[in-house]
Amino acid sequence: MKTRALPALLAVLLSGALLSACASPQRRPRLPLKLDANPSALLALEIAMKQLSKEKGRSEALREFAAPDAVMFVPQRVAAASWLKDNRNLPAIDWDVHRVITSCDGKAAVTTGAWRAQGNSRGYFTTIWQRFEQPDGTGKWLWTLTHDDRLEEPWPAPDFVRTDIASCKGRASVAIAAPAEGTELKQGLSRDQSLSWTWQYRADQSRSLEIKIWDGAKIITLFTNNVPAK
Repeated sequence: MKTRALPALLAVLLSGALLSACASPQRRPRLPLKLDANPSALLALEIAMKQLSKEKGRSEALREFAAPDAVMFVPQRVAAASWLKDNRNLPAIDWDVHRVITSCDGKAAVTTGAWRAQGNSRGYFTTIWQRFEQPDGTGKWLWTLTHDDRLEEPWPAPDFVRTDIASCKGRASVAIAAPAEGTELKQGLSRDQSLSWTWQYRADQSRSLEIKIWDGAKIITLFTNNVPAK
């Protein structure tokens, strides 16, 4: 696992560098382009979504970047696409990414950071992103899960955005988790299994989200968000 510090401004400047490819011979099917892990691309996505939120509202911004089967918590678990369509006036917030985590193959990522609203309301968020690709190698990043909660004490803004890239050494293997009785659980993982996430949702509306990464020898837990019952 590689851990880096990336200045936010540099991340924006580097956001255009996404793909590298080899030319394919004529009369042969074009192979999908190889995509390397690029935390800067995720920062650029978050900046674009925040700008759209300012222009058209937070509901529209979330809808624009959501996968068809995206899930969010309000605090109950809902299908994001239909819920956002019916709730177009979410309160405005501002947010900043503090950390970006990417899989080795660069096709799945996690962003997490702090948000603030009018008054003294403060909190954090964590969002799962996946790249949906087409046969010709083109694709689009969309979020598949996002959740947040309020904080009594706001997270301090970091000097640099922290980036973690899963190791490409060896072969990752994620263990299957079983939910406790009465708990809804879902695991997700990158195609190469180097990045994985598990969320749990309970009848009392408490929930958790655990982020794990492959370090080249074992799967390690980077962090867990625990949200108490409301």
